[in-house]
Amino acid sequence: MEIARDRVDYAEARQWTDYLTIDPLQLVQNLLGGGDVAANRLAIAELEIGAADLVRRREEVAEAIAHDVIDLVLDYEASGRRLEALEGRLATQLQRQAVLEVRYRTGQGTTDQMLRMWQQTDDLRARIDEVRIDQDQTVRELEVLCYVEETGTGAAADFGGRRGRDTVLARVDTQPAIARYGLQYDA
Repeated sequence: MEIARDRVDYAEARQWTDYLTIDPLQLVQNLLGGGDVAANRLAIAELEIGAADLVRRREEVAEAIAHDVIDLVLDYEASGRRLEALEGRLATQLQRQAVLEVRYRTGQGTTDQMLRMWQQTDDLRARIDEVRIDQDQTVRELEVLCYVEETGTGAAADFGGRRGRDTVLARVDTQPAIARYGLQYDA
């Protein structure tokens, strides 16, 4: 963007040199708005259109990234709710399993019942692990989109994770993610 602005400013600054010519016919054309003056004005207009396209494209990319971040945060929150529900179901399942194990040891339950109970418990644990993996993947995608740094300066983003870590406090660079795509940000 800065280079495009510099080129437009340079072209506008040297417009007066287009009027200088030895050829009288070309001088009349330049004075009447044609010839080299018109060609340079057209070139300046094309540069301005190119700069406007860059600005529009930068805004489109920023908007797309913002939508992606919002979608990922919503996915993370939804998986957090699923995880809480599954953990509640697992706690209930473990209580039921403990009761059934006591009954089984006293001879009141069958091996088939006990095996089904253990399988249900293992299935719940596997589903919980899947949701945690999905959450971790979402956090990694958010870190990529937000240019998360382990150290340094930036705004803190809290992706309240589970599984041995109460929160993942990541440092987010305050420059927008569009800077990572080779575009400049002018605040």
